[in-house]
Amino acid sequence: MPFNENPAALLTCLAAAVGMVAAGVFYYLKALITSRFANVMLGLSALNERVQFDAQVFLSEIPSYLKKIWVKDFAFSISHGDTKFKKELLRDDAFIGKFYDNGDLSVSFTIVPFFCRGALKTLYALVLEHIFLIIKQDALMKIRTLNDSMTNVLKVQVFVQHDIKNIAQFIQTSYYNLQNLKDESDELRYVRYLKDSYAPLMLKANKIINTLELRPSDKPVNMMTIKIEAVLEQLVSLYHLDCEIKGEGSVYANEGTIFLIFDNLVKNMYDKYLEEELELSIEIIDEGDRIRVSAHDTGSPISDMGKIFEPFYSTKAGGSGVGLFQIKAHVTKLGGTVTARNVENGVIFDVTLPKSPAAGV
Repeated sequence: MPFNENPAALLTCLAAAVGMVAAGVFYYLKALITSRFANVMLGLSALNERVQFDAQVFLSEIPSYLKKIWVKDFAFSISHGDTKFKKELLRDDAFIGKFYDNGDLSVSFTIVPFFCRGALKTLYALVLEHIFLIIKQDALMKIRTLNDSMTNVLKVQVFVQHDIKNIAQFIQTSYYNLQNLKDESDELRYVRYLKDSYAPLMLKANKIINTLELRPSDKPVNMMTIKIEAVLEQLVSLYHLDCEIKGEGSVYANEGTIFLIFDNLVKNMYDKYLEEELELSIEIIDEGDRIRVSAHDTGSPISDMGKIFEPFYSTKAGGSGVGLFQIKAHVTKLGGTVTARNVENGVIFDVTLPKSPAAGV
């Protein structure tokens, strides 16, 4: 029957069509709004990375993002140690918020949505949770960084204090001995004693200077030809290590820098020697225009090879994490390389140095 002869059927069809269109528009708008909220959350994550996880900068730049999802106002409060910053609400409208406090860190974040019911309430809750977690994690990361920095400073302080104390005691003893020299033979014996004490004192002084600087200086240095085997023999003797040294080779470099590099290498072997039963050996290999020093111990393998040359990273309880970092920094400055590798019967450190200094050194 034609629709013009049955108005009721026509109205029913029109109502159904309108309902379908309305439903389609509703679901389209719902998808559009959901997509907008999702894009805002992705944008906030990208913003946090761009500001390098600085919660204060992050919060100063989020208004433009919140406007996209019709947030009328927002507030926050972050407090840890001496760091405190906050923003209060400028209106008394209904809001949703979240709060965290563990004694060391207090974080709160609040938003005032344009409309907060049904599906929108869920979307606003997700945005709130997302921002809250970002600022909480940024704050916790900053606290951890500050704590790690303080720990590293204390490590270096203890490390330096120990060597300064030894040098101070040597000066005290020297002053006492000088006051009690009786004749020329005493003076000659004392001069010989000072000559024997020169090397370990120079090592301690270089350690203090280079630990405080951490990275090698660009200042001009005194250069000379240095026999690597002589340096290693002196250091092995100083640490009372049973370590066979094979081969020989010389480099033209600064004596203090070479002693510092190989003192850190030998001390690393010494520290491991105190904890494990192992055999030690060092081989010096002449490779034409370069000298390679291969230090082998038969101890346990290194589990985190990728981190051992990072500053302040140490697997030893109470270790400063400075030694291997200094080796890499100074060897690189000289135009050489340093690597470590696990082998079937232990660990090998290879230090390669040019016989002549790198350009600009």
